Amino acid sequence: MRFRLLFLSLALFTVERSVLPHSAFAWGGGHDDVMRAILKRLPVDLRATFTPQIEDAAVLRSSHYPDSFDPFLTEEIGEVAVERLNAKGIKVRYGLHSEKGIVASFIEIMEALKEENPAHLAHWIASYSHSVADMAACNHDPLVHTATYGWADWDLKLPKGSGTFSEVAALLDLSWSARNTAGGDQVFDQTVDRFLLPDDGRDATAALTEMMLYGQEGAAFCNSRGVPILKGAAAWVETKDDAGRTELWKQIGELGAWAVARTLRDLAVAQRFVKAGIAPAITPEIQSAYEAGVAKIISERQLNEEALFEPVYRPLDQAENGAIGVVCEPTWAMNGAMLGFSSRVTSVAILRSLEQRGRSVVSLDLRDMLSQGFPVGDQIPLVIVVASQFANYHTLNTKDFDRHLADYLKSGGRVLWVGGAARPPATALASLSESLIKRSPTVKLPVGDADFLSSSLKLLSQNDRSQKGTSWRIAHPAMTAAGWQRPLCAYEFNVKPDSPVEPLMILRTGEKERVVGAILRDGSAACVPIYALTPYLLEGTDHIASASEPSLDEACEEILDSLITRLSVDRRGR
Repeated sequence: MRFRLLFLSLALFTVERSVLPHSAFAWGGGHDDVMRAILKRLPVDLRATFTPQIEDAAVLRSSHYPDSFDPFLTEEIGEVAVERLNAKGIKVRYGLHSEKGIVASFIEIMEALKEENPAHLAHWIASYSHSVADMAACNHDPLVHTATYGWADWDLKLPKGSGTFSEVAALLDLSWSARNTAGGDQVFDQTVDRFLLPDDGRDATAALTEMMLYGQEGAAFCNSRGVPILKGAAAWVETKDDAGRTELWKQIGELGAWAVARTLRDLAVAQRFVKAGIAPAITPEIQSAYEAGVAKIISERQLNEEALFEPVYRPLDQAENGAIGVVCEPTWAMNGAMLGFSSRVTSVAILRSLEQRGRSVVSLDLRDMLSQGFPVGDQIPLVIVVASQFANYHTLNTKDFDRHLADYLKSGGRVLWVGGAARPPATALASLSESLIKRSPTVKLPVGDADFLSSSLKLLSQNDRSQKGTSWRIAHPAMTAAGWQRPLCAYEFNVKPDSPVEPLMILRTGEKERVVGAILRDGSAACVPIYALTPYLLEGTDHIASASEPSLDEACEEILDSLITRLSVDRRGR
């Protein structure tokens, strides 16, 4: 199975920590509301077996059960259940978020039904609802995630200065809407009833395949809702706008209802399977169906239908010659990407800022670049790639990207690589990639967190032998309290006198300077760390121009303009 457990780079969260509204895993208190909605709609005879104590435990503890890296305990779920899960390769509770983990939870629901054990049944329904709900939770939308764990952590201000993103983040959990007695609670309740799904008699293959695809389907469902959720929350915080709050209630309520409906439908399927003596398992047939389903989604999902990309979507077939291309990757299952989860927001911010500054731009769909190759350099003379990571993702292969990018450079194109945790492509950008070093395999930044925050970033201009450059102080920590949006890049460049690369960007910490950005001496390609183009990380404004329309701040715009200039003129002055 290609799915890898998506461990967050966080300290281990206990269950008590995970129930806080701003848990980094997904819904915080909102998981309680999902489970309460499920309990309210359980078959009467089934709910009658649950005591008030069992229901309280299911809501307050079990609905957060997967949000821990602790191993399974026999005193909680029974010795046989622990053995079953371990035999499937699921060793810790966080593994229940994976495709096979969701199926394993469904099977544990069936086992609890067979045992007629109400406590175990309530536990597994709640745990299963958590994993399903996470698939469409709005803080797994790239923009909402950035606002929740980046902008809120930095306490950035809304456009009019009358509110902060830490206040906005408090509204981005389902719990704020679902418990809002001014009307949000009714909206959620009515939405759940509207979203309910019947047991359609599906067989084990169809049932398990769809469960494994919940991550992809949930992301698609969330994609059109994350941006309006953030917009509505910001409007309510800043101006107490009733329309904004109503939109927030509607959109976030639909995300919660999506999970409630599937959990209840799948419980009915589990009851039917138990009654019929069906023992489902992930077979090669189901695995193949899942892989085919993911491939179909990756092929067919439309970039311009995502709320994040739609406003800045500029197709290649309508691009003017001389436009700057920015590679864009659609949103897949939570934290899934070839170029990195957070790269989407930075790419959109670059597209918007370039266009606002009068430059012609084109959004280059990653999948087209992999299948058809990049446009020639005469048409699109510069391509910008934001890659907080660079790894294969299902049918998306880095070797294809590398090969086509090399062809693009041969055609005369220029490349700006905005890198993070992985090296640039080994063939197309070989000289840049081979010049990268880092002080330790485990570090996330060139210096420690505290030293990074006291550092400055200097951009060198062409023929600047004094290396005086232009500097910006780093104003906010890259290592925020939580999240996948952290602008981390541990690499620096080892630039030698005979090297094909030359210094472009310097990280200064005290009296120590490190080369963290470099450009090929022929001016064809450059590589800079993602923190250099992460809006609001550097000194300058702490007001975001638009909560729901990300763009670069003034510091990043100045850096990007300078980088484009450097890449537009090679040593022969062309």
